[in-house]
Parts: sequence; C-alpha cells; structure tokens
Amino acid sequence: MLRQLQALPLPCYLASISALDRYFHRPFGQNLYVAVRGSLVDLARMHDTLEYPGVDEWDAALPNGEGYIYFRCVEEDAEYAGFGYAVLDMLFEPRTETFFDRADAYHQLRSARLSARNPDDDASFWEGAVLSARYGYDVERVSPPCVSVMRTLSAAAQRRQLIDVLCGSFAWKGLQILMDGGAVHALWPELQPMNGTVHSKEEHPEGNVWQHSLETLRYRKSTDLTLTMALLLHDSGKPHARRTRERAFDQHAELGTRTAVSLLRRLQFSRQFIDNVTWLIRNHMLPGNLHRLPTYRSEKAMASPLFPLLLELYRCDLCSTYRGPDGYYRACKVYRSFLKNRANPFRAVDGKKLLRLYVE
Repeated sequence: MLRQLQALPLPCYLASISALDRYFHRPFGQNLYVAVRGSLVDLARMHDTLEYPGVDEWDAALPNGEGYIYFRCVEEDAEYAGFGYAVLDMLFEPRTETFFDRADAYHQLRSARLSARNPDDDASFWEGAVLSARYGYDVERVSPPCVSVMRTLSAAAQRRQLIDVLCGSFAWKGLQILMDGGAVHALWPELQPMNGTVHSKEEHPEGNVWQHSLETLRYRKSTDLTLTMALLLHDSGKPHARRTRERAFDQHAELGTRTAVSLLRRLQFSRQFIDNVTWLIRNHMLPGNLHRLPTYRSEKAMASPLFPLLLELYRCDLCSTYRGPDGYYRACKVYRSFLKNRANPFRAVDGKKLLRLYVE
C-alpha cells in the first residue's frame, strides 16, 4: 500500500489512525486513511472507481476488502483541518518516511490518557472510542451525541466506526465506550440485550453476555475482522433463547446467526463476509463436542477452510471462562487426526484402513 501511495502523482500522506498505526508499528486495519495535497478533481483524475460514501471528514473512498481507503483532500494553500484529538493530526509521508506533527502532539503519544480539544464535539466521542480500542488509551469522558444525531449516521459511517474499533488491539475498551455512551443502543440495537442477559457465575465469572463477549476479544492472536466480528456476535442469540432442562440457552447459536445477518446486512457488509461470520457463529459449539461425535457428523465442518478460525474462536471463548483451554487442545487433536487421515490415500477420514473396508 505504501508503494502505491508513493507512485501517485499528487503528494499523499497517511493520516489519522493510519499514521498512528505506522508510528506504533501496528498492522493497518481494514480502513486506510490518506490525506492528498490537491483537490477532489485532481483525485478523481487518478481513480476512475472512486466512491463518495458521504462519510464526515473524508471526501472519497476506494473499496479495500470489507473496509475502504478514505481520502481527504487538502488544497495547496489550505490548512489541514484538525480532529477532535491532537494525536490524530499526525501525518506520515511515505516517500521520505517522515512524520509531520502538525498539532505538536508528540508528547501525548506516549501518555496513557488523552483529552479531547472540545469534549462537547460529537466527533470526539467516536474518535475517543477508536483511539482507546486501537492503542489502549484512556480517554477523558466526552459528551456522546444525542440519540437522534447518532441515528442520522449512514450505514457507511457506522460500518467505518465499527471496523476501526473491532480491528483494534484493545477492541473491548472502545466497545465499552460505545455501550456506555448509548451508541450500541441507538445504532446496533440487536446487541443491546446482551448487556442485560446474565450468565451463570460458575462458568462465566466475567459477567453478562456482553461482558463475556468483550472478554473473549482479549485472547485473540490477531485482529482479523471475520474472527473478531464472530467473537462479538457469537452469543448474541442468548437473550432470545429459551431455557430447557438440558441447556440454559437452547439453540442460541442458530438464533445468533439471525442477529448477525440482521446487523451485518444493514451495515452493508459483503455477502461472503456475512456467510463466513454466520458459519462461525452457527458452529461455535461444535469444537467442544468434537471428541464425542462420529467423524461423518463433523467431517463437513472440519473440511471447511474456516475451521481453523472456528478453533481460534473456541479457544478465545474458553479462555474467558473458568473452564480453561483443555477443550481447545482436545479439539485440535481431533482436527489434526482428521487432516492426517484425509491426506492418507489408504485410510478413511475416520482413520479406518480402506483396504480392510473394501475386503470386509
């Protein structure tokens, strides 16, 4: 991506959290932010496929997986408009590999706590959640926008905010800010009931379903968006599940897929992304029962390229409870055996010798 920016005829800079990702040596997220020294007309001449999603502060965008490359045009003699937090005014010029600290915020980068320039500015609420989620900053409390203002956010703007928070190394901190500030209730009401659904303290010491889902994010080995979205939503069906003698939340995985489809379609995620996330949610109970199931019951799932991601979801789910990771290692053992047998032309996937099967 940096090479592509270097090749553009106009001066381009990594901006906002993309500049900070570069500064902190973090991998770039699904969304990339670029400041262009020029006009929107100049930018349009460089890209025939530019989109204009109507996202505040960003003039145009190009698709980038489930996210976008967002462009902000700055005229040659114009001042670069500031963000709610001074650290977001940092720019990175890829040709010379130089950082530009336009707001004299260098001393803030290594601090643990950030203050907004204007705590009453609506944008500061969203920026604070993203900064907290991506870099672990504690942000001083700012006034969240009123519900009516939040609900005017377009689907593209909502998706951008959610992706930026979820792809952060401290995603649970940003998500809690959004919950406490009323953004979850206003924009993603499918998730709000999770915060009022109590878990058994014997297996879930972290608290209710929402708190448990946030806790699972602490154990991710990567900030992969598919995995992270599935972790956030894997128990979203529990508020709607009924209690039976055998199960506290009967069929919650199936109910959770409906919640995920409702939310992700409204936020205009791709069909493939929705299919992948819902597959993980629907099957998230499978790894724990893998050792009990005959191979013909689990073969199709284990053959899926998503199964390693499902195992990672299961590991994060287990590690956030009292149960520990033993079930994960047991499931990995079954999966490794399946892969070994599937690659062996003389054995069936359940390990039985094929020649003996044919003779018998």
